[in-house]
Amino acid sequence: MVLILILLCMLVQPSNSFPVTIDYTIWDCYNISLNNYPIPVETSNQNTVKLLSTLVSRISTSEHGFVTYGSETHQGRLYGMASCRGDINSDDCQDCVQKASNQLVINVCPRARQAILWKEQCMIRYTNNHSLFSFLEEEPLKVRYNFNNFTDHVNDWIKLVKNTMDEVTSTAASDKSGGNFAAKDAWFSPMNKTLFTTAQCNPDLKTDDCADCLTVARSRFYDIRQVGGLVLTPSCTVRYEIYPFYRNSSNGQSPFSTLAPPPQHIATITASGKKKISATKVVVAIVVPLAVLGMIFAITIYLFKKKSKRYPSQDVRNVLDDLNTAESLMFELGVLEAATNNFSEDRKLGQGGFGTVYKGTLSNGEDIAVKRLSKTSGQGVEEFKNEVVLIANLQHRNLVRLLGFCLAGEEKLLVYEYVPNKSLNYFLFDEKRQGELNWPTRYNIIKGIARGLLYLHEDSRPRIVHRDLKSGNVLLDEKMNPKIADFGLARMFKVEQTEADTSKIVGTYGYMSPEYAMHGQFSVKSDVYSFGVLVLEIISGQKISARHHLSGVGDLLTHAWRSFTEENPSAFMDPTLKSSYVNEEVVRCIHLGLSCAQENTNARPTMSTVVLVLNCDSTTSTLSTPQCPRSFYSSSADSSVVSRLSVPSSMTTTSTNE
Repeated sequence: MVLILILLCMLVQPSNSFPVTIDYTIWDCYNISLNNYPIPVETSNQNTVKLLSTLVSRISTSEHGFVTYGSETHQGRLYGMASCRGDINSDDCQDCVQKASNQLVINVCPRARQAILWKEQCMIRYTNNHSLFSFLEEEPLKVRYNFNNFTDHVNDWIKLVKNTMDEVTSTAASDKSGGNFAAKDAWFSPMNKTLFTTAQCNPDLKTDDCADCLTVARSRFYDIRQVGGLVLTPSCTVRYEIYPFYRNSSNGQSPFSTLAPPPQHIATITASGKKKISATKVVVAIVVPLAVLGMIFAITIYLFKKKSKRYPSQDVRNVLDDLNTAESLMFELGVLEAATNNFSEDRKLGQGGFGTVYKGTLSNGEDIAVKRLSKTSGQGVEEFKNEVVLIANLQHRNLVRLLGFCLAGEEKLLVYEYVPNKSLNYFLFDEKRQGELNWPTRYNIIKGIARGLLYLHEDSRPRIVHRDLKSGNVLLDEKMNPKIADFGLARMFKVEQTEADTSKIVGTYGYMSPEYAMHGQFSVKSDVYSFGVLVLEIISGQKISARHHLSGVGDLLTHAWRSFTEENPSAFMDPTLKSSYVNEEVVRCIHLGLSCAQENTNARPTMSTVVLVLNCDSTTSTLSTPQCPRSFYSSSADSSVVSRLSVPSSMTTTSTNE
């Protein structure tokens, strides 16, 4: 009991007196299943080991601690990359890359065809048949925060972090030496602390791509009240802490250990190089670890009592992360009312089955989109907050980013990033604007949508089936890059469903797969069908509902199939593309769209196959020849999808084409 009292007393110390930690061994694996691959797993692993061994051997003599390597194997071409933080010497760099390589192929991703692993001082990755050299890649993206956050002088702290991040990212992006690494510290006088920051890009990136990557990475810091944070992407990293985690090039000192970073100024260095530690600092060094144990003990007791109520089978850190995330995502109703001019009509961007969307501008000048959800949802407050936190953690450059939410009385509002170029259908089906979407732009849009769906289907936790993918739910940013909107929104409403079927249909006719529209059966293959329809719309500039009586070929799906079988893609594609299209890419996309829109779900490819086809010319042959898809408009009532979409009384559609 005495020990418990001592530990609990320690907990009343200010939170920023505790050492803070981040898990610095972070990884991501892709295409893990190799059961259907012609090369045995053992052979594949041997090829990967050889590739990574080459990276390890070359990293110590490489310029800027960065090396790339490619090799030909029976399974295709392997690409590898390794890099170290800009302040790490060659010996430590090679040691880190060696450890990372061992962990990657032995422990964490032994069966993956593509994988990446970050350690605090280095990163290593490899891919199969997908070049990673000199490309900007923002996914997979990982965000980590330290436990503690400032409760006093918060605004001053946030301002300091933002200003320092501006400087360090700008310096890294414009590094003329080619290392693309920068470190900067700044004094935070209100709390008597020093802020330490770093930013780094892969040296093979162009200056503009480096700047873009760092901008995206910085934007993922949602709660910089916390005393430290880290954003990792394959192309760049940013980090800030209140302890020196990097080597200071001016004095040659090494960083403190980040697994248990000690308080600043524990030891002073004498001229002879021996450490001289004061009695007070010794006490601190002993008390701090005990305080951490006390905190863990107290939280464990709390979780034990609450286990059956709210947080079953979650560890301490996950619980704390969820609580902090929910708090950081909350907006005050007054803030959103001021931003949208009290939800005035002139701020309205659109309206759909789930609510009305308004453009808003925050006091700091940031533009946002505010979705005012309909009040028909029967969802409780805590359930709604949990869903928002879940979806806010789904981060991908081809998904519209959820910034936060607001709960006030019956009001439930979602706050998204503002995407300036409206939706895809705004350009695609308007004769005056179609010309703004040349073939390279459309092909980039198709690939971006595919990447976003692949993330929802395979990489997000939990996996998400969109169920309403259409041109109106694809937004375009200032560079005409696609961002899927309304993903996971159906999760926020009580849709009575099991794993495979639902009694409430959400979606838009034409884009809905036959099995979903007629029987309520949905899966990731339902989204694949919608994607196929969308691809054909993007190529043709015509809606799925468009009739083609003049050409005598029926609806859009049949028109696409005939142009494909007759090897006449120009007859199907938008006439405005005649001066910019690439014949092989158009044929590939028509083939892909038809394969995705097959009536038989087993005949449709997965999104991982789709992404592979779009990025690798040689893989087009992996798609089988598609059958003529079921016609959207047909004179035969027996074969018409529309005639069979008679909705039973228990089924209703809740989304119209926005």
